[in-house]
Amino acid sequence: MTALLAVSCLLAWALTIHSWFNRRYLIACHPREILQSIAVLIPARNEERHIASCVTAALAQKDIPHLEIVVLNDNSTDSTAQILSTFHDSRLSVIDGAGEPPSGWLGKPYACHQLSNAVTSEFLVFIDADVVLSPHAVSSAVATLQDKSLDLICPYPRQIASTFLARLVQPLLQWSWLTTVPLKISLATQRPSMAVGNGQFIAVKRDAYVRSGGHEGVRNEVLEDIALSRNLSKNGFKATVVDGTTLATCNMYETNSQLISGYAKSLWSAFNGLIGTIFINLSLVFIYVAPLYGFASGQRALALVGYSAGVVGRLVCARQFQHRVFPDALLHPLSISSFVFLNAVSWIRHARGTNTWKGRVLHTS
Repeated sequence: MTALLAVSCLLAWALTIHSWFNRRYLIACHPREILQSIAVLIPARNEERHIASCVTAALAQKDIPHLEIVVLNDNSTDSTAQILSTFHDSRLSVIDGAGEPPSGWLGKPYACHQLSNAVTSEFLVFIDADVVLSPHAVSSAVATLQDKSLDLICPYPRQIASTFLARLVQPLLQWSWLTTVPLKISLATQRPSMAVGNGQFIAVKRDAYVRSGGHEGVRNEVLEDIALSRNLSKNGFKATVVDGTTLATCNMYETNSQLISGYAKSLWSAFNGLIGTIFINLSLVFIYVAPLYGFASGQRALALVGYSAGVVGRLVCARQFQHRVFPDALLHPLSISSFVFLNAVSWIRHARGTNTWKGRVLHTS
């Protein structure tokens, strides 16, 4: 048991040290005026709580003389359409979704596909309706595409955690890829297996988007953001994640039930099948939860070394991405345990065919 705890500690510290150095290769975005045409595209389904702040922030973008904003009202049954009708700005267009997704399509890819067909701009910026952009977010994102010779970037917004469960789980979104994905190698090699995506905020060159298949090429993907990045890489384009902490915020889930449903709809597809899910989750438990056993078995020093590695790793992410530090970082083993629980819920619901999102059953293979 001592040997296993030692291995766990070594792995935990190796990953934490990697996250510390990995920060050096995380691209930051800086604004400047963009003269090319840009379309901000917003799919919205039952977003009455968020759509006003999302659209207001999109209309407040600076340094973009040729900006258009298109919102697709995706068959909303709440007051989303009424709220959108209160905006009067020549740069804003609201279109209605073309009914329910056809066979073989999921809702969000179909909505984004319709949005992309509605514009001819040189740059496409997809944002979720629960995202609030800073005034220079879009100009910064497109400037980064141009200055870094990239074709697609996902500026990762600062995550707003409204519940205790969200505070446990949401920081793992950035922590996971900063800890495990070698960003420099990923950018240099464009290996699809290292792709990191985030559909909350995507900026892409239209030509690269079209030539790699766009959202039509990921029409049945639950994690369409990662699949989109992979498709660009496969087609010879360059895609990566960048730091969007100061560019946007996202309040994905306002209740625990929303969070559980949100993770349940997608986690089953995150790790290449059930075997991959079991391997990843057991690895996380071994590295970040098992060291706590040392406190009960008398190996307190070794347990403290392993536990502190996870905490320090969370502190690295908290500093980079403006996460809450206390007591959230201290609860990293509980965060991992919560993530494992969500994986189990996801697979159970997937097996039963009961995964839903925004009132739609997810018909996936």
